[in-house]
Amino acid sequence: MKPGLPKHITVLKGGPSAERQISLKTASAVESALCALGYELTAVDVINEKFELPESTEICFLCIHGTFGEDGQIQRLLMRRGIPFTGSDAASSEKAFDKVWSKKLFVQGGIPTPPFFVVGEEKKLPFGPPYVIKPSRQGSSIGVEFVYTMEDFEEAVRKSKQFDHVVIAETLIKGRELTVAILDNKALPIVEIKPKKGFYDYQNKYTKGASEYICPALLTKSQVEAVQKTALDAFHVLGCSIYGRVDIILSENGVPWVLEINTIPGMTETSLFPMAAKAAGLNFAELCEKIVELSFFKWRARESFGVRI
Repeated sequence: MKPGLPKHITVLKGGPSAERQISLKTASAVESALCALGYELTAVDVINEKFELPESTEICFLCIHGTFGEDGQIQRLLMRRGIPFTGSDAASSEKAFDKVWSKKLFVQGGIPTPPFFVVGEEKKLPFGPPYVIKPSRQGSSIGVEFVYTMEDFEEAVRKSKQFDHVVIAETLIKGRELTVAILDNKALPIVEIKPKKGFYDYQNKYTKGASEYICPALLTKSQVEAVQKTALDAFHVLGCSIYGRVDIILSENGVPWVLEINTIPGMTETSLFPMAAKAAGLNFAELCEKIVELSFFKWRARESFGVRI
């Protein structure tokens, strides 16, 4: 345990979203790591906004994926209580979780992101298939459908709308699937993802052995520089901080297309953020402690200037 850091950390886990089970696995790993370093840990399973924290809580380690965790809601509740927490602030979390909002900001900021439209907003579709149909506010590839002909469009939208009433249709970009972990304003070694079958959906993300991961990805120096720069630029455009993960497709002509940003990336045995950190020389416990350290001192710095995050 590093001197000057909070001794009592409360891990917030679970949540009401479709990613609840993954959140519990992330929390379990984080709890074990921080306990091994000597921190006093309390775990709170969050079901709704009426959760209670121990009075001795010095910082909350957020392990809630998806709705209520990554969408800014829990961050705002903690801000009102004056409780420090790990990761990005409420505003940037909300932007990153909302694909329509984040993609519009990517476009404004000159970040390459696949062309898209909000289903139902256009009288005439601006471009044809193939599409990737996605709920605007979901994670872990939940509700993602692929459309290759217009005959399948309405059914794909219907399925996707089970997870959010706002759905986007995005151009399907062919290329290499990459993810870039960001820690302390630096891009970590790139991970390439190769599902053994199908695409990188919920099952392939969280089933051990379902996908192959290469870290560092086998890219040229110029490709690495372009992908990492694009990931950092996207991270900054949304105002994200401390840590996160940027998902990218590197197209056949070398363009790194940003798909989305995860502000509370998974920390399970198949998770990509710890894999990238390990390649950079940080073991899992060191990674968790670093996230606490960066988050706590960011909070203290802001508070000293009278600014709430």
